[in-house]
Amino acid sequence: MKIEVNKNELERALIALGKLISRMSPIPEHKSLLVECKDGKVCFSTRSPAEQMTFRTACAGEVEFRCIVGFDEFRDAVRGYRNKVLEIEDNEGILRIGERTLFPKSGVEWRVPDEDEHCSISELPKEFVALFAAASPLVDRNNPRKVLQGINLCREGITTTNGRELLNIYVPLNVDDFTIPLPLALMQTKTTEAGTLCTWTDRTGKMCRIETEHWVWYAEGLEGNYPNWKQVIPSQKALVRSVSFLPERGQQLEIFLKNVPDLPPHNPVELYQSKPGYLNILAGEMHTSIAAEFIGNWNDVSIKLNKHALLRLLSEGHTKIEACDGHFPILATGGTGHYITIPLYQPKTQEPKPIQTQTEEPKMENNEMRVVSAPVQTVVRNPEPVSEAVDPMEELNHGIDELRGRLKLLLDETGVLTRKVKEAVLKQKQKERDFILAKRAIERIKMAI
Repeated sequence: MKIEVNKNELERALIALGKLISRMSPIPEHKSLLVECKDGKVCFSTRSPAEQMTFRTACAGEVEFRCIVGFDEFRDAVRGYRNKVLEIEDNEGILRIGERTLFPKSGVEWRVPDEDEHCSISELPKEFVALFAAASPLVDRNNPRKVLQGINLCREGITTTNGRELLNIYVPLNVDDFTIPLPLALMQTKTTEAGTLCTWTDRTGKMCRIETEHWVWYAEGLEGNYPNWKQVIPSQKALVRSVSFLPERGQQLEIFLKNVPDLPPHNPVELYQSKPGYLNILAGEMHTSIAAEFIGNWNDVSIKLNKHALLRLLSEGHTKIEACDGHFPILATGGTGHYITIPLYQPKTQEPKPIQTQTEEPKMENNEMRVVSAPVQTVVRNPEPVSEAVDPMEELNHGIDELRGRLKLLLDETGVLTRKVKEAVLKQKQKERDFILAKRAIERIKMAI
């Protein structure tokens, strides 16, 4: 019994199927390939402890067979085949691919998850796998909470968070709080096909199936309650200021940030408005600016973000950043989904209170001679205490607190002045570079003449 399949198509599929292979596993199913052929289609399946994936494609030849072989041996046989049309011949479980003979694995059991008849079904749009890929960078695979190592699915769409950043991509789903493991194998397929999502609960726990025309992916849901991420999203009323720019300016800023060296531990990047219509970006000693549109009060206001968070924001295609007053999350939109992150802490800059010093001259007392009557003998009484005595330690603590407040104000003012000095130095260096370039251009023109 012989079938024919497209070799190039199968080679690409084996790359994704290989993501579930564990060559060091003692369980033979985790390093095997299941090959099934029936009804004019051939299916190739691999599995891991929590996932199972199948690639199916049409084949020439009406035959039926089922066998389990070693994944590495099958992949090497396909790679060594020279023709574009791959011929697979089955002889009672023994596969022959070209000149290679593959013997079946003995003692291997392959269980397909049993679906519940009351499973919830959701339609998935085209290129939904690309949405998983966009959300995957925010997954914390080393988080001690297992549920945060996956991607959450709910009626509001796809959500991921690492505790510092959050991304929500709205996709209408008929599912209540289901967290899948990070689907690396599914993302490797890079399929753009639409599909369906089925979720159910069996005796082993939560289960799901994502199916497209050529792929079927089974996975066990992660146990635990996903954090209530909805309360992190700032309300529209609280977003008092925003800055937006064109996608081209965002790409320009992304290139600039990739060339900025890290400044551990926080890698701060400061965004502020220096003149109308321009967003300035200060990262250490490097500085740039892009054309932007501002809404709200940006006078003496800046946003300080982690460089990698800002890069992630730009890589998702976001072109609008909205912020609140105080140390609250910012919201980025315009690209893939809604991106939320916490800005780096900045103490509020306040106008320093003038320190009152005694500069007034003391008033001259009236030293004129006065004629008074003879002194009358009086009885001196002990004066009653007007107020309780002040504890010297409390007075000292109060003085220290006042001194700390003044030092904090001076430190904030010093930071503002330092930023302005850096900006002036960078502008001067830019002018010098422009002058040198212009001078060299003039010299080249003279030599050409």
